[in-house]
Amino acid sequence: LTQSHVIESSRPGRVGAAAVLEFWVSLLTQQNMWYRDKTVLFLMDQICCAAFTHHQEECVQKLLYQQHKTALGFHGERGVLSSIVGWFSGNATPSFIEGQSLSANIQVWFAWLVLNMEGVFEEDSQLRRCVEQELLTDLNLSPEQAWKKAQQRLKLPVTPSLQRMQIYRWACQAVATPPDHPLLPLVWQKFLQLYLRQPGPEYGLAAGGCIGQRFFLSSSQVALLKDLRQKIQEVSDFHHAASQALRVPPPQMPSSDSQGDESPGNLQPPYLTSPKLHTELVRLFGVFGLWLDDEMLQKQEVYLPSLPPEYEPHRLAQVMQRQQVPWLEFIDQERLHYDGIEVRSLWEKVQSEPTFLQAQSHTFMGYARERILENLQKHPVPQPAPELQPQKVPVADIPTKCLTDSRAAAELLKQDLGILQDQARLAVACEAQQVALELELLESLPLLYKNRPEQVTMTLECKGKGGQPCQGPANITVSCEKLQKQEAVHSQIASLRRDIKKLQTDAMAPPHQGLAQAAVHTENFITALVNLYKAQKLPTVQHVGVATFYQVVSFVCEDTLRHPPTRQYFSSCAEILGQVFIQGNAAECGRVLKTILGQRRLCPLISPFFTPNAAPDQLVFLYQDVVTSLDLDTTDVIFMLLTKFDLIQWLTETNPIFSERTRLLELVHGALCVCGKEPEKELLTPFHVFTKHWTLILRHHFPDHYSDCLRLLMNSSSDQLLSPECWKVTLRVLGCNECLCGCQLDVLSYFFHFVSLFSKVDETIEWLSEYFLRSRLTKSDLRSFGLYSAWAPYITEVVYFWEHLIGSLINIQASNCARESVGSSKTLKSLQNLHSKIVKLFSPWIFPLDTEDGR
Repeated sequence: LTQSHVIESSRPGRVGAAAVLEFWVSLLTQQNMWYRDKTVLFLMDQICCAAFTHHQEECVQKLLYQQHKTALGFHGERGVLSSIVGWFSGNATPSFIEGQSLSANIQVWFAWLVLNMEGVFEEDSQLRRCVEQELLTDLNLSPEQAWKKAQQRLKLPVTPSLQRMQIYRWACQAVATPPDHPLLPLVWQKFLQLYLRQPGPEYGLAAGGCIGQRFFLSSSQVALLKDLRQKIQEVSDFHHAASQALRVPPPQMPSSDSQGDESPGNLQPPYLTSPKLHTELVRLFGVFGLWLDDEMLQKQEVYLPSLPPEYEPHRLAQVMQRQQVPWLEFIDQERLHYDGIEVRSLWEKVQSEPTFLQAQSHTFMGYARERILENLQKHPVPQPAPELQPQKVPVADIPTKCLTDSRAAAELLKQDLGILQDQARLAVACEAQQVALELELLESLPLLYKNRPEQVTMTLECKGKGGQPCQGPANITVSCEKLQKQEAVHSQIASLRRDIKKLQTDAMAPPHQGLAQAAVHTENFITALVNLYKAQKLPTVQHVGVATFYQVVSFVCEDTLRHPPTRQYFSSCAEILGQVFIQGNAAECGRVLKTILGQRRLCPLISPFFTPNAAPDQLVFLYQDVVTSLDLDTTDVIFMLLTKFDLIQWLTETNPIFSERTRLLELVHGALCVCGKEPEKELLTPFHVFTKHWTLILRHHFPDHYSDCLRLLMNSSSDQLLSPECWKVTLRVLGCNECLCGCQLDVLSYFFHFVSLFSKVDETIEWLSEYFLRSRLTKSDLRSFGLYSAWAPYITEVVYFWEHLIGSLINIQASNCARESVGSSKTLKSLQNLHSKIVKLFSPWIFPLDTEDGR
């Protein structure tokens, strides 16, 4: 039927063979597990033969490719628990030819198209190329190791097993195909293109031998290679014997009866292949044997023109270069044509039979039905299906109310999270018990043996002297210490070892089902809550998500943090909830910060969701809470929290008012004072963050905060509360570098220089003069001993600052008097003004106080 359908559709004006083939393939592959139905496989083999004959393999191959991708596909999203526990499966990937389909040797045409289709899939996934590259890179790798490395590199969603690689599939098909099948030469061509491949230059490596032998190293693979060599010999013997047969045409009978029986439906005589083709196939498989047995082709690169003619170098070059043009000259086209005519003749004979003959024929539908029913009656009556037993759902469904009601959600999670927390506590308790037992065991081992004092009497023989006999042996008592085993200690050690063994056995036992149910139930609730919120941004759902986040966090304790599975599970739950409901939520910034400061162990868990920039109006208050919590025990937590404050974004995008910036500057100054003149090692990381924040505020809209920074800096330095590093970063912003003399100022230095034109330098010098004089007069120790001792830690930085100020002042005065003549009144006045200011700046440092009242 199918063959006739293809022939009829190929005539001019019809739909064409491709459409008919696609129709039949789509029809036959609609049922489930169609590739295990022998009838379907037989029909598919006939369709694939017709596709090969009419050069329409591509259309059938595309449909099989889609079926193959569907068989490999999977659906579903990975949840929290699925992302924690990853299972590695080594099962072979599905195929349309496996088991009986490959061993029956009857669906060779179908196997030809399926293997070609799987070859396209292997090329698209780059699996073979990656395995070859691993084998060439490391000569000590086995195919299994190279396959595992390639799987890790490619990260394919579905990776075929090693046995499903094309080189093994074509090898098995070459062994399974009967010797007389027309496709056998093309099957061997496909295998040899993979076995005799030289992929070195493709990967930037030196040209070497063929790579095929690297795939046949294990015992099973070596056995397969041996079967291939034996198959070549069997096929050669078969074709050699067949070439000796005579091809005699069938006798023509002139009788009227025979002439009357000649019709398209009559069976034709058996077909014999041409002896010449058999001879060519004997020669071809002989060449295959030479290629397969030659070790030189596998070990090194061979100059093909130098090979003997028996090797057929031109054909070997085509194989090594993987030229995909099939060798159709070795296909028995006459036999294919004959087989097609024979199949169509049978179909036409059945169609041309009269009705009364069809009624008597064994192919009649009614007879077939009766025969099937009679055969079924011979078998025992089948038992009825067992009754359906109601099964309890292992994990309860999530009530819809819990997704919008925070109280219901809390009650739902309380029991599940409690089970997980109890399991962690039990595991930690068992761990602590085992540690205690092992410590006790270590303490008991030195007491197992003990030396006990003991007296031993020894006898010394005497042989006499001078021929006189001895009176007898001498008895000597010796005191020594003898090693004795302490039985009580030995019993105690044996008991301890039994207890430790029992604890280890209990620890390795699988967890109870309730634990898995609690984990999956919580995961299902979180997944449903997140999906609902992403679909509908409802405030009630967000409120439930926020409450769920804090409820999960509340169950995190020391025991859950010490138990890795529970810690990972809670971390994953908090991560998903925090990313969806907490991160970027301005209303939750304060609560998250309060939770972290109250329970410092939660900082690594929930600090990623602390986003103070999401609440710009609260940023100063949040910063105040962080700064006031700074001490030697909280440095790690404070540093992690400080990294969440993006002051650049806050200053540039929010444009806070001057009072807010001033308040933030005072908070940073207070934190720098807490760090002290010489910050402890633990305080260095937050100290550097504070200095960075100090410079950011000072730079922003300079010189808005210049006066405040200078005032805070001077007041704290007078009491030696600040580190000299604070002076350095401040002077760096002002452009007062150490290499100031003779060097070009940076942009900020130029800016400060231009600002000084508007009396900023004068004001700074005037304020500093009054500040130092006031400090000298108000403090008794400074009145007697001067300022140098109090400002000794900052002298270097003060010198650089004054050098910059005085230099700027001189430059201003010089620029103002540039057009005046030497000795003019304006020049003299400028010099007197300059001298008075410099003297006033240095006088608190160098002049003594003569009067008692300090004037």
